[in-house]
Amino acid sequence: MKILQIAAMAAVGLFVPCAVHAASLCPAVGDATAGCDLVITVTNSGTTVSTGPSFALAGGTYDGSDDTLIGIINNSSSSLSSINLSSSTDIFGFDGDGIDTFGVTGNSKDTSGYGGPDTFFSGINAFATAGTVDFVTPLAAGGGNTFFSLEEALVPSQVVVTHPQPLRCPSRVR
Repeated sequence: MKILQIAAMAAVGLFVPCAVHAASLCPAVGDATAGCDLVITVTNSGTTVSTGPSFALAGGTYDGSDDTLIGIINNSSSSLSSINLSSSTDIFGFDGDGIDTFGVTGNSKDTSGYGGPDTFFSGINAFATAGTVDFVTPLAAGGGNTFFSLEEALVPSQVVVTHPQPLRCPSRVR
């Protein structure tokens, strides 16, 4: 019986901090009063997109209409300077009501108003359905995190994440 009690306490100790961390990843922004609408988690074995604590509020949007607050956590063993995102909808079709217009401090590299304090965007395709999310300060390995926003009321299955290919050094000629 003692072993079961110890196992139960260990399980609670392992899972509660993760839930608390997800809730504190994004600040309250507009209708996303509980934090992130979606959370991207990067690990050594892949990337997942899941609902955040505010997903069930206001249709999963911080503006009550068509913009999603997204947190990202880097649980991999390498720092992360950018990720590539794509969707069947125009997630990069910025129309002027990003999180910066809701009082979130922006950064000098982000001209969209959707990047928040540590994110800017590049390589957006002509349809605004794919682009690169760049981090001003690379996300540290083992838990580095930040947040940003994208267009549309998104669900996890609408956000496809790919990592940029690492730069390869040319092989030396001997």
